[in-house]
Amino acid sequence: MIDRLRTLLAGLAIGAALVVPATAQTTNPRIAIALFGPHPSLQQVSDGFKTALEAAGFTPTYDEGNVNFDRSLVPQFLNRLAAGDPDLMLTITTPMAQSARQILSNRDFPIVFAPVTDPVQAGLVDTWDAGAPLLTGVSNIPDLAATIDFMKTLVPGMIRLGILYNPGDDSDTAFANRLQTVAPELGVEVLLIGVDNANDIPQRVTSARGRADALFVPASSLLQPASPAIASAAARISMPVFSSNTQSVGDALALAAFAVDFYRIGERAGEIAVRILSGEAPETIAIAVPAPEDHMIRISQRQMTALGLTLPASLDGCDCVVE
Repeated sequence: MIDRLRTLLAGLAIGAALVVPATAQTTNPRIAIALFGPHPSLQQVSDGFKTALEAAGFTPTYDEGNVNFDRSLVPQFLNRLAAGDPDLMLTITTPMAQSARQILSNRDFPIVFAPVTDPVQAGLVDTWDAGAPLLTGVSNIPDLAATIDFMKTLVPGMIRLGILYNPGDDSDTAFANRLQTVAPELGVEVLLIGVDNANDIPQRVTSARGRADALFVPASSLLQPASPAIASAAARISMPVFSSNTQSVGDALALAAFAVDFYRIGERAGEIAVRILSGEAPETIAIAVPAPEDHMIRISQRQMTALGLTLPASLDGCDCVVE
């Protein structure tokens, strides 16, 4: 268990992948960026994407916006972006990527999606090994074995893990299914806690009392914006919360995160965009998945103190504890 954590920690220092140089005729393309809503993690994807493009020598003009997580506004929003005749569009989150694939099916410009946990289950592509016509992108599926090892290291004796997820979100469901496959091999039982309405969070979190040793919140477009409500309910039952969002840890809304770095996910999406703008066909580009250096660890000292936990020796010197 510790060896796997050390391997992943070592991988964090490897550094970002090299970016393909720009060879396209136009180095100042029009780029549309469709966010599902305003959230720090989603903005990190956008920021990383821009960094990769600009590092490759492009000077794009961006048309960027969001629908404040309101699905009813998505069709009008996507059509507005498409009317700007972009050279490429970045869709951020699974719901936005799925909507763009359907609503903009007659488009003549490519779409890069990020982050989509399982693009095959989401119906975006047929295989992880290639994109679809005018469509490819980046998954944010983390190394789940290493994630569980990290949780067990920080919360000794954890054998039951509750996962909050939205049953109506393909990415949430794909994540929960993968966790159910991996966790038993590591001696951990998974408790599925479905949440399809943020108003139900206090009740659903409380239902984990006595049934789970810790809770996990995936990179869910419904649940991440509701992190304060999850933290409040968990505090009332002294339940450790692990998140896929390091910002939640920085805000002391979660105990810790062994998480995919959304800025790096954005950079990976930007690297794919560079390849497409330089002439590669999206359908020939495999779905990118997070590498060890695309993960990051954050632990909240305030949450450790509140839960009576101490930093294990294996994480000494990790430079990952935030106040």
